[in-house]
Amino acid sequence: MLHVLLAALAIAAPQVTAKIDGFSQPCGSAVFGKYLYVDSYGTGVLNRVDPATNAIVKSRKVASAPCGVVAGAGSLWLEDYQQNAILRVNPATMKLQKRIFVGKKPWDVTFGFGSVWSTDAQSFQVSRIDVKRQKVVKRIKINGSPTCIRTAAGSVWVGIQNSPFIVRINPKTNAATTLQIGNDSELCVDPHADGIWVSDDTAGTVTHLGLDGTKIATIKVGKAPSDGTRGPDGLEWIPNVGDGTITRIDPATDTVVDTIPLIGGPFVARTAFGSVWVGDFKGSQLWRLTP
Repeated sequence: MLHVLLAALAIAAPQVTAKIDGFSQPCGSAVFGKYLYVDSYGTGVLNRVDPATNAIVKSRKVASAPCGVVAGAGSLWLEDYQQNAILRVNPATMKLQKRIFVGKKPWDVTFGFGSVWSTDAQSFQVSRIDVKRQKVVKRIKINGSPTCIRTAAGSVWVGIQNSPFIVRINPKTNAATTLQIGNDSELCVDPHADGIWVSDDTAGTVTHLGLDGTKIATIKVGKAPSDGTRGPDGLEWIPNVGDGTITRIDPATDTVVDTIPLIGGPFVARTAFGSVWVGDFKGSQLWRLTP
């Protein structure tokens, strides 16, 4: 136990190296080339951020209520929540290339296995989009309302709001396997080689699963934990939108290293350019935190 405590003490607290204004409920972000692209849920604007200057260098309205955004196949892909579509956007011009209609209220989007995947929250399905054909090629039924979605470890991982389950999709067969977590609302998933990190926004916990679905640990974090990321320091960073904090977890010991007080509503965290980037979903700032 002493060596665990000493290891935690040796980890320096991260610094807020930038607070970037000019957003409206900043939500998801993705890296393409030398820039970070961040969407504003409140205005439907896609913003290009230069990490060298920590400033917005270009903005364009592209969607209505976007949050999820991912880079893949030479493009940016955004969910258009209000228009029930996934948008393909040219990152150089930031102009719309293609609008692909999916199910009702796409909540998140990810890229992997030659496809774009959308969680259609009110259609209780995941839509698989072929990037070459630019059309939905499979609609995978989910027992519940799917939310966060990621690809890693040979699978597609899906969180389900107000449900004690998550779903693992085999990209070769499109078969969905339900994994029971046993908490209240398994909102978001963050998969890695060392396991899956599942945020429960009702219980205020993060559950660490093995890749086989075995529960390894359940860790108490802040209020309403949401969309986490593996930071450049090797720790799991979990934004707690309900109390304005970020919890860092040591994945080797399943212990909380520290809780970082911010303000507002940190909702989605992403790792890029040696930092963790978190938008204030209750405000207008994007925070850059560097360990």
